[in-house]
Order: sequence, then structure tokens, then C-alpha cells
Amino acid sequence: MLNPVSFYRAARWAHRHHLNTLARVINLACELIFHCYLPYTAEIGSGFEVGYRGCGVVVHARARLDKNVFMGPGAIIGGRSQNQNVPRIGRDVYIAPGAKVLGDIEVGDGVVIGANAVVLQSVPDNCIVAGVPARIIRENINGFDYTGWPPNRRAPAEAEPSRSLRASG
Repeated sequence: MLNPVSFYRAARWAHRHHLNTLARVINLACELIFHCYLPYTAEIGSGFEVGYRGCGVVVHARARLDKNVFMGPGAIIGGRSQNQNVPRIGRDVYIAPGAKVLGDIEVGDGVVIGANAVVLQSVPDNCIVAGVPARIIRENINGFDYTGWPPNRRAPAEAEPSRSLRASG
């Protein structure tokens, strides 16, 4: 499928095979076509997706994203001045549109980052964070219940009707 993630994967493949010029060309094409910066030097796990073809999405060149991360349009993962380290994002993380994750921080597994939040501190697993600066607004959550992300994860099974309730006949 033609999307910025497939361009990233192609550029990453070229980079890993020492075809850096090709990787740069693919990366530039991705920026021009999708207005999305997913550098081939970033470590992005499988199941990564961007909303609305990644319009305005920016990922720092040294960022590390684990499996099943979603980034909404305008979301940014980047550094902060005077600090060389960049964010590390866990599994099954949902980053809503306009959110910024900045600096030497870790975002745990199953985290939901609210729209336009500015995350400047590490976030533990299974939390919702929102605000500027972001703070934890709910803990011990199942992110799938709030966002439907990741899509390959099944929702909890519907409760089966009780067998003790039988229609009299």
C-alpha cells in the first residue's frame, strides 16, 4: 500500500543494505508526498501506523518505537534542546493528533496520549496522559477500550447469556 510507513520500511531496508543514497531519496519522496518525516535511522517496530497518511507527523532520527504504535496527524516525537537523548516508546501506544513527546523519556506499554498533549516526563504502563504539560489522568487502563488500538487485538469477549435463564414453554 502506498503510505509513509511503506516508504519508511523501504528506506530502512536500503539503509541496512548500505544503500544510503537510495534511502535518502526514498525519505525525501516520503516528505514531499505525505508531508511526513519518518527517518530511516529511527527504530520503528512492526504494526506502526499513522493517521491520515501521516500529515505533519515527525519522528526524531534516533527515536525508538516498539510494536503497534499509532501516531495521529501532527504528532511529534522529538528531542529537547541541551539534551542528546530522545524518547523511547513502548508497545501498543496510541499518540493522538497534535501530541508532542519530547526529551529523554520513556513511554510505557499500553499508553494513550491525548490530543495536543505535551509529554515531557516518562509515563508508566497502561495510563492515559493529557494536558500541557501532560499529566496522568487515568491509570491501570486497557488502551484498546479507549482507542480501539491496536486493531489486531481482540476486544474482551461479550458475556455469554446465562444458561439458567430459560424461556418457559
